[in-house]
Amino acid sequence: MNHTPVTLLLLASLSGPALANTGNLDQLLSMDLEQLMQVKVSISSVTPQPIAKAPSVVSAITAEDIKATGATNLIQVLESVPGVHIRYSGFGNRPLIHFRGASANQTLLMVNGRPMKDLVWGYGIFWKGLPASIIERVEVLRGPGSALFGADASAGAINVITKTAAPITRAEAGLRLGSFDSQQAWGQFGGQVGGYELGLTADVSSTAGHDPLILRDANGASGIAPYGWDNMDLRLSLARGHWRLLADYMRHDNLETGLAGRGVLDELTSAEDERLSLDLLYDNPHFSRHWGLKFKLGGQQLSYDSGSGFREQPPSLLYPQGELNQMASAERQLGFDLSGRYSGLADHSITLGLGFSQQDLYRVEQWVNAGTGPDGLPLPVGSPLVELSDSPYAFAPERSREIRYLLVQDEWQLAKDWQATLGARYDQYSDFGGTFNPRLALVWNTSAKLTSKLMYGQSFRPPSFLESYPVVTGALANPNLAPEESETWDLAFSYAASKDLRLNLNLFYYQQDNMIGYDRLLNQYRNSGSHDIRGLELEAWWQIHDRLRLSGNYSRNHHSDEGNRFYSTPDQEAYLRLDWELAPRWQLNLQANWSDERERAPSDARADLDSHWLADATLRYSPDPHWELAVSLRNLFDQEARSYTGSGLIDDLPLAERSAFAELRYRF
Repeated sequence: MNHTPVTLLLLASLSGPALANTGNLDQLLSMDLEQLMQVKVSISSVTPQPIAKAPSVVSAITAEDIKATGATNLIQVLESVPGVHIRYSGFGNRPLIHFRGASANQTLLMVNGRPMKDLVWGYGIFWKGLPASIIERVEVLRGPGSALFGADASAGAINVITKTAAPITRAEAGLRLGSFDSQQAWGQFGGQVGGYELGLTADVSSTAGHDPLILRDANGASGIAPYGWDNMDLRLSLARGHWRLLADYMRHDNLETGLAGRGVLDELTSAEDERLSLDLLYDNPHFSRHWGLKFKLGGQQLSYDSGSGFREQPPSLLYPQGELNQMASAERQLGFDLSGRYSGLADHSITLGLGFSQQDLYRVEQWVNAGTGPDGLPLPVGSPLVELSDSPYAFAPERSREIRYLLVQDEWQLAKDWQATLGARYDQYSDFGGTFNPRLALVWNTSAKLTSKLMYGQSFRPPSFLESYPVVTGALANPNLAPEESETWDLAFSYAASKDLRLNLNLFYYQQDNMIGYDRLLNQYRNSGSHDIRGLELEAWWQIHDRLRLSGNYSRNHHSDEGNRFYSTPDQEAYLRLDWELAPRWQLNLQANWSDERERAPSDARADLDSHWLADATLRYSPDPHWELAVSLRNLFDQEARSYTGSGLIDDLPLAERSAFAELRYRF
């Protein structure tokens, strides 16, 4: 898709009168370390809490943090979080978010509190992250979150708060150009219109992708894996009093997958997807004398289309266009959430909540020219495309799922320096039954410099439709699959060694049970086995002086056994960051990520994947309150690095080489 006309329209429409100028370069370093720890987050509790006292292990990343690093996408933002590992699949270079050495299936991703996960593909078969320009703040919970959010928040949860979810205090337009034929334009506007608070953001982009050279695909062939794609992200907010309406639209076009699902080079696919969501929110903390009330009613529509199809095998004499698999699907999600917070008891803040959602995979379409036909028999060699839609052999069934839940939470001030958070949530699923997940957290202000936390929680992950009814993999359906279950203990310490030095230490124990895995003997996904992970996360912030800050983190995981271990993540990772205001109006950011070597499964004969360091640099200059320019180099030292893949891709997936980007911003 050519976004040029859209870009020009975007920049013109968002040009407006000046609002508050809050984007000075020194804003990032304007808060001292104590103030940073007092930033309030809401992902760990019903009510906002300062990070240092939140009843979970939490990180918060602000828009200014993001801008300083030159990050263009949410995925780059998350690489700075301790315990988080980003892995890319060969299929579409799709980013997968791992917490604490667990599978990416154990991660819950939300946007303004709405889960991004669908019934079939997780975040979406063509998931590419979110543009950084729309983000106001990212809150990250490391540990269990099912007692608050329900499904999938087993190892960790992420809530992306967009700029439209709060008042936008300035108008801005920006343009970024860079390597891989990358082009991006964005804008935002906020103000009062007819008594309503209006917020708008828009981001359009296009890239050819880094197109890595694959030395050997699953067939032993070599070639370029094309990973280009176009993106459009439009968001609207309309608020008045206690009410807010949010409307979001996301779309990918001309999306190249590079490698088909079996690890075969695919130069054919040009896919598309779109996601439209609408939410009406009511939030009144003083609804009555002792009650606050929150209500949310909303839904979203998702659709995916592989276009010309995935090329599962290359062209041959019998298949001149290759073995093709054309797939399309659409689903609809509707639901509501209602909660009330009662403050009529001394030292207690009690929240009661309930909700309902319906997820409906109402359209599944598929055409193939090889494999199983609609009658269950093998297609003849050289077959034309045959439709599998409405047959038992399409990649997923057209089915729906209903979820009802109840939750309770009590934030209890036990004593002056002690706070307890007790809570539980019960979820009832129409397809597999109910699950109960409690939590407990104790926060102790041990001294003026030390805060200690002890936390426990249970979480669950329901089986996806591809696990319960995995026709696309050729496995037998198992509608009796039960959800995966987990228990987590966290012991956390936050220590202010001085006003310029702060240290955090988190120790955790994560136990998974009822794990869903593929049984080759029975050719079926089944519940079997358990796995334990123990680990630590160390964070440090050092304010060297008022214009220079050094920060970093280190994480280490230890797996109890090899049987059910997830091998795709490293056992050790480290991150280092320097923020330096070189001179008035000049800012330099340097950051580096280290990943330890990754072991292979006992059944994988490949050598272990080497460790690597990847460094980035961003220089930013603001000549006046309106204009801002920046240049970024990613993979600064042009290191060869690879993302762990299955054994079908012999040499794993090469990550992007050194790349350069330049951006220009204007505040009205």
